Amino acid sequence: MTRTGQRGLTALAAVALCAGGAPAPRACSADTLAVVGVRDGVTRLERPGHAFTLTWRHSVSLTPVEADYIVTPDGQIVQTEERFVAHGPGMAHSGHRQTQADGTMVLPLHRPVPRLILRTAPDYDNRLIVGEEVIDLTLWPATPLEILSPDCKKD
Repeated sequence: MTRTGQRGLTALAAVALCAGGAPAPRACSADTLAVVGVRDGVTRLERPGHAFTLTWRHSVSLTPVEADYIVTPDGQIVQTEERFVAHGPGMAHSGHRQTQADGTMVLPLHRPVPRLILRTAPDYDNRLIVGEEVIDLTLWPATPLEILSPDCKKD
């Protein structure tokens, strides 16, 4: 699978996604991503950026899945695309816009995610991609992790 959704995304695109009836932007900087432990509040890592990709192996179909996200200027996380080779339980679907490219299903989305919390496991090869850096999220197995913009934490 190839990463197609994140590379062309700019701050202007992020602004466009939250236009049109969206609440007024909060006073925060959405230019940093953090991975934070949900239970202990400890920041596991921080990286500059407002666009990222999560990759993993689906727990049922055992096939690769990639999902692209952006952080809007007001700190909201929005899923913009999902790519997979086999649809499995718990995955996004809205078939009317789904396309296929090189054996991969591509589903464009505009899905706001109030809190992006995940639990990783070595068997599922969870990765976070920010820019060109690939971060192994299985360094913290079975630990609920939240991905957020630390300056834009919701009260």
